[in-house]
Amino acid sequence: MEIGIFGLPLTGKTTIFSLLTDYKIEDSYKREAIKRTAIIKDERVNSLARLYNPKKIIFASLDFIDIPSYDHKGDPKEKTRIFQMIQNVDALLLVIRSFKNPSVPWPENADNPIKQLEILKTELILRDLEIVENRLERLETQKKKTKFSVTEENEEKILLKIKEVLEDEVFVSKMELSEEDKKLVGSLALFTLKPIIVCVNVDDDQFSKNSYEYKEQVIEECKKQNFAYIEIDGKIEVEINELEDEEEKRLFLEDLSIKEPGVERLAKIVYNHVGLISFFTVGKDEVRAWTVKKGSTMKEAAGKIHSDFEKNFIRAEVMKYEDLIKYGSEEKVKEQGLWRLAGKDEILEDGEILNIRAST
Repeated sequence: MEIGIFGLPLTGKTTIFSLLTDYKIEDSYKREAIKRTAIIKDERVNSLARLYNPKKIIFASLDFIDIPSYDHKGDPKEKTRIFQMIQNVDALLLVIRSFKNPSVPWPENADNPIKQLEILKTELILRDLEIVENRLERLETQKKKTKFSVTEENEEKILLKIKEVLEDEVFVSKMELSEEDKKLVGSLALFTLKPIIVCVNVDDDQFSKNSYEYKEQVIEECKKQNFAYIEIDGKIEVEINELEDEEEKRLFLEDLSIKEPGVERLAKIVYNHVGLISFFTVGKDEVRAWTVKKGSTMKEAAGKIHSDFEKNFIRAEVMKYEDLIKYGSEEKVKEQGLWRLAGKDEILEDGEILNIRAST
């Protein structure tokens, strides 16, 4: 699962990427994309580790790709090059600047958060319109030469609907497309069909007041387009990240009335908005969180652990995280009748603990 970080120049986009992935970037004016992995901190993993005292603890993770800043007034070839970098990501994280800093100029013609969001939104819509129109033209040319197949007829119908939605400045993700429809247009890798998370980078004063100019308009647009939304104070997050002592970090968060660092909240929001869930495997050797798409079957979850488990799946032994924590041991969970066997087609739920039985 890959998340592309997309934004205008001087918005703190690379700072957010560095905080998420703990990767130090010397030059923010880079020309190439940088891919790094972010750990999805989950207190459930820590709780399970306290029960099993394993040799290894492994959290779930997501890959983030920091894209060079997008200059909407720049060279069309460079804009196309940047779009190619994010064409195949699974979701987009749009970084919007709200923080005020006299030494850091605003992006050109984008001196407030709503302007930046409108620019990014418009650029993504126009790019998808171009892709859809080009595909419709090719289909029209093909239609003149040979008779359409049923698949091509269906593709043309759905593309015409998508074109109409984009012309109304609405993201395709708002359409109720069936899985079959999504397959028909999947090769186009439409940007407006991807899950979108908007991250507003605020300053200390805005953070403490829980307010910034145009906040209501930004939130309203996010609701309209079904974007996830979060605010992060990049400056404070850098200070938190630099604290190595966990107790010192905890006290710092308490002083600021912060329950958890913003980057941890951001990672979870991305995780949830993209439609991912976690399941766990436990034991003395390892306690581990695994990532799968919501709606995955037990057999598909087994395949995440090892391909042989999916191929030779017999059944899964299942218990819920909450039950194990409540009763304190696997034996007591079984005594309460809360341990069960699950077949290959049963849908996995977030927080379930699996032990896979497979033939050898």
